[in-house]
Amino acid sequence: MTQQANHKNTIQDTPLPAEVDNAPRQDELYTVAIGASAGGLEAINAFFEKVPADSGLCFVLIQHLSPDYKSMMPELLSKHTVLPIHKISDGDQLQANVIYAIPADHNITIKDGVFQLERRNDTKSLNLPINLFMKSLAEDQGGRAIGVVLSGTGSDATLGFEALKQHGGMVIAQDPVSAAFDGMPRSAIATGLVDFILHPSRMADTIINYIRKSAVELPDLAPHSEEDEIHTILSLILQRTGMDFHQYKKTTIVRRVERRMNLQNIRSRESYIQYLRNDPYEIDLLSADMLINVTSFFRDANAYEVLNEKVIEPLVRDHEGARELRFWIAGCSTGQEAYSVTMLLLEAIRKYGKKVPLKIFATDVDQRALDVASKGEYPESIESEIPAALLVRYFQKQEHHFQVNKELRERIIFAKHDLTKDPPFNSIHLISCRNMLIYIEPDAQEKILSFIHFALVEKGFLFLGPSENLGNYNRVFDEVSGKHKLYQNTSSAQTINLPKLRPFEHRRIHPAVAKPSHALTSFAEPRILDNFKDMLLEDMVSPTAIIDEQNNVVHLAGEAERFIKLPKKQLSLNILKMVDEQLYVAVSNVISKTRINKGKITSPLLEYEVEAGQKTLVSVVGKSYTEPLSRTRYSILSFIEAPLMERSDEVVNNTQFNLEQTAHILRLEEDLKETKEFLQAANEELETSNEELQATNEELMAANEELQSSNEELQSVNEELYTVNNEYQEKLLEMTDLNDDLNNFIQSTHIPTLFLDLNYNIRRFTDEIRPLIKVTPSDEGRYVGDFTHLFQQLNLIQVAEQVIDNFHSVEQEVTTTQGDVYQMRAMPYKTSKKEVRGVVFTFIELTRQKKTERDLLHKAQELERSNHDLEQFAYVASHDLKAPISNLMGLINLIKAQDGIQENSADLFKKLESSVMRMNTTIRTLNEVITLKKNLDLPPEKLVVQKVLNDVIDLIQDQVTQSQAQIETDFSACETLYFPEVHLRSILQNTITNAIKYRQPNRTLHILIRTAIEGDTVCLSVVDNGRGIDLQSYGNKLFGLFQRFHLDTPGKGIGLHIIKSIVEKYGGRIEVDSQLQKGTTFRIYLKKGNSVKSASAAAASE
Repeated sequence: MTQQANHKNTIQDTPLPAEVDNAPRQDELYTVAIGASAGGLEAINAFFEKVPADSGLCFVLIQHLSPDYKSMMPELLSKHTVLPIHKISDGDQLQANVIYAIPADHNITIKDGVFQLERRNDTKSLNLPINLFMKSLAEDQGGRAIGVVLSGTGSDATLGFEALKQHGGMVIAQDPVSAAFDGMPRSAIATGLVDFILHPSRMADTIINYIRKSAVELPDLAPHSEEDEIHTILSLILQRTGMDFHQYKKTTIVRRVERRMNLQNIRSRESYIQYLRNDPYEIDLLSADMLINVTSFFRDANAYEVLNEKVIEPLVRDHEGARELRFWIAGCSTGQEAYSVTMLLLEAIRKYGKKVPLKIFATDVDQRALDVASKGEYPESIESEIPAALLVRYFQKQEHHFQVNKELRERIIFAKHDLTKDPPFNSIHLISCRNMLIYIEPDAQEKILSFIHFALVEKGFLFLGPSENLGNYNRVFDEVSGKHKLYQNTSSAQTINLPKLRPFEHRRIHPAVAKPSHALTSFAEPRILDNFKDMLLEDMVSPTAIIDEQNNVVHLAGEAERFIKLPKKQLSLNILKMVDEQLYVAVSNVISKTRINKGKITSPLLEYEVEAGQKTLVSVVGKSYTEPLSRTRYSILSFIEAPLMERSDEVVNNTQFNLEQTAHILRLEEDLKETKEFLQAANEELETSNEELQATNEELMAANEELQSSNEELQSVNEELYTVNNEYQEKLLEMTDLNDDLNNFIQSTHIPTLFLDLNYNIRRFTDEIRPLIKVTPSDEGRYVGDFTHLFQQLNLIQVAEQVIDNFHSVEQEVTTTQGDVYQMRAMPYKTSKKEVRGVVFTFIELTRQKKTERDLLHKAQELERSNHDLEQFAYVASHDLKAPISNLMGLINLIKAQDGIQENSADLFKKLESSVMRMNTTIRTLNEVITLKKNLDLPPEKLVVQKVLNDVIDLIQDQVTQSQAQIETDFSACETLYFPEVHLRSILQNTITNAIKYRQPNRTLHILIRTAIEGDTVCLSVVDNGRGIDLQSYGNKLFGLFQRFHLDTPGKGIGLHIIKSIVEKYGGRIEVDSQLQKGTTFRIYLKKGNSVKSASAAAASE
C-alpha cells in the first residue's frame, strides 16, 4: 500500500501519458464503464486494488456529483491504485491503463473513441449520467464495452446495461449483500441481463479473464458440425423454456453462444452442450441472452409523434358507434412500448371526449419479460423517458420505483405468443412490431409479415423499427412515413396458412400481476450453493441440512443421514418428519429461533442413540440465511456431536455421577425448557399469522378488483373463441365439399367398389357393386357375410382377414356364375396416420380382355405355324437350288476354258457370272440363317477361347493373309468359356471378317481380341482400327437383317444379326462403340457360368 501511495495520483489537467508501444490499438481496446453513487467509495477502492498496472484496459468512472461540489474521490482513490487518474476534457481519446473521471458539472458521451462533454442543464429534471454514458459507449464500442455498477441508490445504469447487452457487451453488478446501498445493483440485476454478480474485489480478474478468452478464437469446426451443434443447443432451450430460436439469424445465435462460452471458460461447443445438460440454469441465462429485452418508453420520440399524429388521433377522432378499436403490440418485451401506445390512446380519447371501446393485446415469447410487464413496476430512471404530465397521470411513485396505475394497466392484455408459429389476432387497427424482425431469418420474416397482413383490417396500420422493411409485402402497404417505418394496409387478406395449434401451448394470459414465487427451483439450487459455500466452510463442518421456509430439505452435507432419514410411510422432505423423535423438539425449537434471531442458535446437549447400543451427545446449531437475489430465507442446521465441541458445565464428570442417569435428567429438563420456548414461539407465530391473514384479506379484496378486470379480458377471449368457432365452421364446410368431391370421384370411376370396416361391416359402396353383391343403400353398417354374391369360390371374409393380418393387398381373378371374369383387388383401408381401419374391394371386369387374350393367342399360334412353314420352304428352296446353281457355275467355267467366247458376248457372260455368284451367296446366307435358327438350343460346353480362335483363323487364313491383318489376343482374365462351340466360332468369324471387309486401305489393320470379368459376366471384346460406322445414322439398324453400311464393300449384312441373335438367346448382350475413320469396338457380354480365370488374373483379383 505504501508503494501505491507514493505515486500521488490525482485528477490531472496535464496531458495524458504517452501511449506505449505495446498498448492495444483502438480497435482492440476494451473500455470499462464504472457507475457508482452513494456508498460507492469503498467498492471503487476494492475494485481498483485488484487492477494490475498493465491490464491494457481503459476505465471510465461515472458518479453522481453535485455541480458545485469538489469531489475528493481522486485523492482517496490514488491510495489504492498505481494507474493515472485523469479528469475528462472535451476531445480526449481513450487510452489503455488510465482511469478517466467525470467532471462534476458535466455529462459525458463518446463517439469514435473520443469523449464529448455536455454541461448539465440547470433544470430540476432527473440527471442519469451513468445511463447516458453507457448507452453511448455501447453504440460506439459494441462488444468491447464493459459495464460495472457498484453501490448506489435509485436505478441509474439499468438502461445503460440494457444498451450494452444489446450491442454485445458484458455487464457486472456488485453483490447486493456487499453493497452499502443496493438500489442500483439490485435494479440492474432485476433486468436479468447481468453476466456476473460479484464482490468488487473479484471483478477485475473476471474482466481480464473474459477479455483473454474472447481474444482466443474458438477451434474451427466443420460447417455441418457447427450446424448440428447449434441445432442441439436450440433444442435444449426449446425443451426447457418452450422458446424456439431456430428462426433466428444464425450469426446472432452463434455470437450469443460464443459469448456465453467465453463467460464460462469453455472452448468447444461440444463441451458447452454437455455443460448445458448438466446445468439447466445456464440454459435460462443463454435464452435470456438470446432475447435481449432492450426497450424503453417512447423509444424514438419523433417516431411516436408521427404515430400519434398520423394514426392514433385520427382513429379516435373518426371513430363512430360501438365499434372496438383493436391494437396489437407484438414483441412487447417488458411492456414499455405497450404502455406508451396505450397512454397516447387514452390521451387522444380524453382530447376528443369520446367513449371508444379498446382492446390492446401485448404479446411476447419471453415469459419472464411478460411477468415484468404484467407487474407494471419500473425504475425511477423512467422519469427521463416519459413526459411529466403522463408520468403523473398514469404512474404512482413508490419508494424506489414507479407503479403503473389501474386505469392504464387494465387496458392491456399481456399474453405469451410466438409470431413465428402461433396464429395471429384478427381485425387489428394498428400493429406495432418494432426491432424484432431484424433478428429473424428472411423466410421467417416473410411468414411473420403474412400473419401481420392477415391480422390487420383493411386500411389498418403497421409500425416497424427503423432498420426493418416490408420486403415483398411492400405491394400491399402504402407508406405513411418512410423515415419512421409507418405503413397502411391497402388490402385485406382472405386466407392464411396457419400452423397447427398444440393444445394449451403458449396461450397463458396475464390479466393481473402475478405473485412472485420464492420456491427453490432446481435450476436455482447451484447458484444458492455457491453463496452458501463460504459459510459452510467457515462455520459448519458437521452433518448439515439446508431447509426452506416450509421446512423442506433442499440440500444435505456431511454425514447428515446419521440424524436425518426419509420417513418409512408417506414420502416427505419436511425435516420435522425426517428427524428422530429424540431430536424433534430441539430441531423445531432451533428452526423457530433462527427465523426470529439473526445470530447462531445452539441447543443444549442431548443424548442421542445413533444405532442400537451406540449413544452420543449431540447439539443442534442453526443459522439463518437470506439469498440476495430472490430474497428467499433459508435455515442451516448442523448436528454437532460432543467430541467436536466444548462440553458445557451441565455435563458432569463420569467419575462422580452415572452418565446415563445424568443425561436422562438433563434431557427431561431441557425437553421441558424447549417445550415452553416452543409453545411461546408458536404463540408468537400465531399472532404473526393473524396479522398475515388480515394482510391476505386486503390482498384478496385487491385481487377481487383484478378479477373484475379479468372478466373483461375473458369477454375478449370469448370473442376470440367465437372467431375460432367460425373458422371451424368454415373447415366443416370445406370437409363437406371434400366429401362430395370424393363421392363424385368414386362414382365417376364406374368401378364396383366395396368398403368394409375392421368388423367386416359395410362402410360404403358404389352403385356398380350392386349387380355383383346384393346390397342396397340401407345396408351400410351390416355384416358383409350376410349377403350373397355372384362370384364362384370367393370368400370375402377370408380375403379381408388376409389383408388386415398381413397389411398388404391381395389380387386374384374371379369368375361369376354367368362366366364373366373380374380382377379382384383387396387393399388395406389406411388413415392419414397409416393405421389400417378396414378393407377396400374393387372388381375390374376382364371379360373383354380375356376374349382379346384368347384371340391373340390363337393368332400367335397361327403365326408360329406360318413361320415354321416358311422356314421349311426356305430350307427346301435353298437345298433344291444348290444343284442348278452349281451346274450354271460349271457351265460358265467350261465356256470360259474353251476360249470360245466372242468379244461381243464377254460382257454378257460377265454379268451372268456375277448374277450366279450373288445367287449362290444369297442361298448360302439363307442356309446360315436357317442353320442358326435350328441350332439356337445347343447346350453350352467348356471351350478354350484361344483354341477356338485358332480354328477360326485357319478357316479364314486367305482373307487374313490378303488383308495383312495383325491379330493380337489377351485372354488372361478368362481363358475358358461355357458356350456352344459352333456359336462362338460364328461370333469370332463374323467380327473378324467384318473388320477385314471394312478396313482402311491406307493403314495396316490391327485387331485386338480379349476377355475381361465384369461382375457375373465375361466380356469378349473385338477392337479394330478400320473405317468405323456412323452410329448416329445407322445406330437403330445396326443389327438388322440384310443391313449394310458401306455399299462399296461386298456383303449381305447378316453377320451382326447372327451375332446378336446368338448372344441374346444365351442371356447375353452386345454393345458397339465406333468412330468414323478411327475404328470399331464390339463388346459381347456372356454369362460367366463356370468360366475359368487364368492363374495370374485370379491372383490379381484376390
